[in-house]
Parts: sequence; structure tokens; C-alpha cells
Amino acid sequence: MGEKYELTIDLNALNHLGLNLYSNVPSVLSEIIANAWDADSKNVEITTSSEEIRISDDGCGMTTDELNEKFLTVGHQRRKDIRGNLPLKFKRKDMGRKGIGKLSI
Repeated sequence: MGEKYELTIDLNALNHLGLNLYSNVPSVLSEIIANAWDADSKNVEITTSSEEIRISDDGCGMTTDELNEKFLTVGHQRRKDIRGNLPLKFKRKDMGRKGIGKLSI
């Protein structure tokens, strides 16, 4: 597994971050499900145990480069990207807004 993953915080995120942004589990789960929606998922599965919450979906996924450049860049402004090359079936409007929901995790 030679891929390298790197979290980057863009200065744009500083304009949006605040105390208690995600203060409870339902808010965190809502952010994760919104990410699945934006990835064109039809199904999201949440399983829990006493030690973890596991979430999986059937969205379009990302390459290692896309993961690093987009998802792991906090504050990435997704609406500036051209999404026309993605094979999106449902043509939904994005739920994500600020590019910082991933911090809820």
C-alpha cells in the first residue's frame, strides 16, 4: 500500500472554524451522511459497537490524489471544481458547504 495520505488545512478554513462547531454525535453523523450524499451514494450503512461507529456507502469514491487534494484539504472549495467529468447518476445539489465537515470526524 504505497499511497501517502496527508491532511492539509487551507487558510480558508480559519474563516469558518469556531468553538463547538460539532458538539454532538448526531451532528457528526449528519456531516458524514452529507458527504455520502455528495458522493452520489444510494446506500449508507451505519453499524455501531461499544468501541466504534463504522460508516460505509456506495458513492463514487476518490483516487489517492483526489483524496489528498480535495477531501484531506480542509476548506477545499469544491464548488470551484468542474464536476462534469464525474459519473453522477442522481444529479443532486451538493449538501456540503464549507469544506470543514470532515473535521467533525
